[in-house]
Order: sequence, then structure tokens, then C-alpha cells
Amino acid sequence: MMVVWQPLVSVKEEPKDYIQQTDEMLYGDTCEILEEAGKYVKIRSDYGYEGYVLREALKELTVEPNAMVSVPFADFLPEAKNWFAPVSVLPRGARVHVEDYPDRPRYGVGKMHEGEDLYVHKNHLREIPTGEGTEEELREGIVKAALSYLGVQYRWGGRTPAGVDCSGLCFMAYRLNGLTIWRDADFEKNPHLRKITIEEAKPGDLMFFPGHIAMYLGNGEFVHSTAGVGMVVRDTLENAKDLVARMHTVATYF
Repeated sequence: MMVVWQPLVSVKEEPKDYIQQTDEMLYGDTCEILEEAGKYVKIRSDYGYEGYVLREALKELTVEPNAMVSVPFADFLPEAKNWFAPVSVLPRGARVHVEDYPDRPRYGVGKMHEGEDLYVHKNHLREIPTGEGTEEELREGIVKAALSYLGVQYRWGGRTPAGVDCSGLCFMAYRLNGLTIWRDADFEKNPHLRKITIEEAKPGDLMFFPGHIAMYLGNGEFVHSTAGVGMVVRDTLENAKDLVARMHTVATYF
């Protein structure tokens, strides 16, 4: 199944009159249906996260995505002209199938879930990352992706430039480079990571605290999405001594 809008997923209990957001799936994310639950279904995302989502948010995957939104938000238009109001707006990280449009080469044709063709500027897309590259290239890409969310508001369970939480920030920085880490701030659920010391940390490595995660940038700096400040900020180990004192694990993917 493919997610066609950004549902709010609850992993604590079956949702009723409201949904407690603990994750936010994006257009083009895929999932497996585990069980039916009225108007909701329990799913497992392609990155292993389980929770409940509205049934109407899912559609059968009929065409494989081949492109990813690379700008904060990309407009999908009814015609390949920039003066039309968008029919759909997709956030960074959303995945779509896009084909060439010879009549206006700067646009691509997005093959959407209802069979509707919408048009998107090609400069708003990139190839879906595969995780290939040298360690240096991947670290650089991960840090660049994380810093692209600076100033974005804190949103519990968020994964987009409209709002992102601490683990969503780190998860997306890796996912935008074709790598997968666990969605929550839980080192024990991250089989791809190994422990290191803060002295060994390099840009792109991860810092774990009770209920919180941040990304090390090098030179004593880190970036994180913090509920206290209310947004994604850049900070230093020196300035954040109270937080650093609670750090229990530093880990690397590499």
C-alpha cells in the first residue's frame, strides 16, 4: 500500500475521536496492513514503524515512485504553467512517479494516485537516494539535510518543513540520503548504529538523551529539534551543558 497524504499515526492505542500523533508518513511512503480497525487500519511502515492510520489515507501502489521532493514544499499543478493554483502540495521527502513532459521540458508529469496527471517543476525534485557514496559524501549530505530544517517549528511526530520533532529531524536527514535509522530517540532500537565516544564523534553522528536525540555537526556543535525552544536550532556542547550532562549515548552509522 502507498500513503497518499500525511496521516497522523498513533502507536499507543486504536484511535477514536482524535489521533495522537507519534509519526507522520509522507506521500509515496509504503506500508503493510497488519489488521483492520474500523475506519482505521494498523500498519507497519517501510521503515518498520507501527501504528494506526485512517483507511482512506492509503491506496494501492500502482506505479513505483522514481523521484523525491527536494524543496521544502513542491506545488503540483493542473497545467505546466506557474500561474495556476496547486492541486496538491507535497513536502520534502515525499516520493512520486514523474515522467518527462516534452512540451515544457522544465516540468515533469506526476502520475498521481487517482490516475490524475499533475505537473511539477523538475528543479523541485531529485532522484530517490540509494545510500551510495563515500562516508565523507554521506556525512556531508546528512548534515546538509539536517541543517535545511533550521528554524522549522517543533511538532511532535513531525517529519516535514511544516514541523518536525527531534527524531523526525535525524530520521529525515538520513532518509534523504538513502539511509534508515529508527524513527524514535531510542538507541537500543537502532541496529545500524554502534556506540562511540563524544571525542570520536564526526559530523552526522548522533547524540542520545532521555527521550531526545540530536545530531553532532563537528567542532563542538550540534543541531536538534527542541520542544523547549520550539524549533530546530543549532547549539554547542559548551552552551548546552545541562543537556549534555544527560547524554547517555553517542553513536555512529559508519
